[in-house]
Amino acid sequence: MLLAKINNKFSFLTETEQKIASYILEHPAQATSLTAKELATLCDTVPSAVIRFCKSIEVSGFAELKLILARETAEKEKTETLPAFHKEDDNETIFRKVFTSGIRTLKDSLAMLDFDTINNVVTTLGSARNVYIFGIGTSSTVALDAGYRFSQFGIPAHACTDQLFMNVIAGNMNSDDVAFCISHSGQTKAVVNALRRSKEAGATTISLTSFADSLLSKESDYSLSVYADEINYPVEAVSARVAHICVIDALMMALGTRQGNDFEKHIAVRNEVLKDIRY
Repeated sequence: MLLAKINNKFSFLTETEQKIASYILEHPAQATSLTAKELATLCDTVPSAVIRFCKSIEVSGFAELKLILARETAEKEKTETLPAFHKEDDNETIFRKVFTSGIRTLKDSLAMLDFDTINNVVTTLGSARNVYIFGIGTSSTVALDAGYRFSQFGIPAHACTDQLFMNVIAGNMNSDDVAFCISHSGQTKAVVNALRRSKEAGATTISLTSFADSLLSKESDYSLSVYADEINYPVEAVSARVAHICVIDALMMALGTRQGNDFEKHIAVRNEVLKDIRY
């Protein structure tokens, strides 16, 4: 998904490239009929900047960019699209926009995932002595959920959401351990530092972020990135959290199903525990 990729990389582009990206994100259909020179003029820059922009978003050239854009805009016309939020929106409209954005976020995130990386992540998690899951702020709830989910299948998973505790744990890890670092921005100092300490200690590192060009993504051994609707959402990480939780759930099921007969045993244990806490 080209538009999702542009959105994902937006914060890491140069100021000039952001002007080009903004035009394409706001006018994708119109961009397909422009020349590189015409797009450059509209963005108050030069054609060579358009070519550099294409390289920054990992497209071979402007011709390929227009070809992909044309296909995506044609497909988008077939699906429901809603504008950004406005103060005049009533409650029903807001709910429809939130759900529509959530659906779009999941579809775009699925399209962005690299399944070679997913396969390596599942194997790594399944063979780890301990999995330490780091996350603070809005990512702390995702980290806690991941710890609970993975533990259901006998994986020794531990959620760490305190900054001091994270650094102590990270510094005492070894090559049999895995650091699973979750951050919407991928730039959160505490989580990036925990990842770095974990690597220094010899642990394998996995990251889950909303930006593929973030520090966390670049420095981890295995990086998973989802799509975040930062343009329509005025509150950070609202739509991304949906995708992060879905990635965790999918990893949980992948880990569970690869266990064979042990899968049913773990589910039975969980169900017995749940009986004791429910009426």
